[in-house]
Amino acid sequence: MLLMQFMQFNLPTLNILEAYSRWSSARIDRKICTDGAYWLFILGVNNSGTTILANILEKHPEIRTLPAEGQWLTTAFPRPDLVGVERLWSRRMDIFRWSEGYDPVPALQAKKDWAGLYSKNKGILLEKSPPNTVRSLWLQKNFAPSRFLSIIRSPYAVCEGIRRRTNYTIREAAQHWIVANTCLLGDLRHIKKNLLVKYEDLVDEPHHTLMEIESFLGLKKSFDIAACGGVAAHSFEGNTVGLRNLNDESFNRLSRDEIQEINTLCGDMMQRFGYPLKEK
Repeated sequence: MLLMQFMQFNLPTLNILEAYSRWSSARIDRKICTDGAYWLFILGVNNSGTTILANILEKHPEIRTLPAEGQWLTTAFPRPDLVGVERLWSRRMDIFRWSEGYDPVPALQAKKDWAGLYSKNKGILLEKSPPNTVRSLWLQKNFAPSRFLSIIRSPYAVCEGIRRRTNYTIREAAQHWIVANTCLLGDLRHIKKNLLVKYEDLVDEPHHTLMEIESFLGLKKSFDIAACGGVAAHSFEGNTVGLRNLNDESFNRLSRDEIQEINTLCGDMMQRFGYPLKEK
């Protein structure tokens, strides 16, 4: 009905659709209460610490979150589990890799689907879905204003975690780490407001890392460092643990051959991130 109302102005079809899209977007923005706020997207491959980072951020009173990853709460984005690449979505870059020129319509659909799920209080709109790692430029264009907080982690832990939770091999997990992070680094050169942190710094030096994040986000209040000890992370045994570095446990579960395979495939990028190659 509303679209028909726009059509009465006898504008060219493309202009009508553009005007309707802008009107719909503004209406949804008002519903989400984006006035004075911005979108915050967490980027990073699976098992890199994206969940624990999101769990920390959602405790801050100036940040609003969704009840689950945004990709599960909208029909706008392709889902890794539905195309047979759960956790290894970089294997289908033809589906998940969206550049600035990609169709903007899914952005409007996502905002519409999420509108009733964010709290009505004003504040930063946090979204964490790992495939966002390869569509950050599209997100920057279609979710304005926005900022991007990226997290990386040693491939030993990432690959072991993916292998443990799926039927993928260490080689397949390592290739995912390389492809996704190569794309991430390339895109970050064109992201206007971004911050890259390491999982290891977050869990080993939370005070310093969170101060850096506070400054980047422009928060008025500081994070409650004491509360971070209660942030949920999952151990190999399936237990919920607090904020601590689980890399050694992951490394110890890898065989000598698996470690060598990770070194061979990921060595160059590991050095680029400052990760030393290890042996067993």
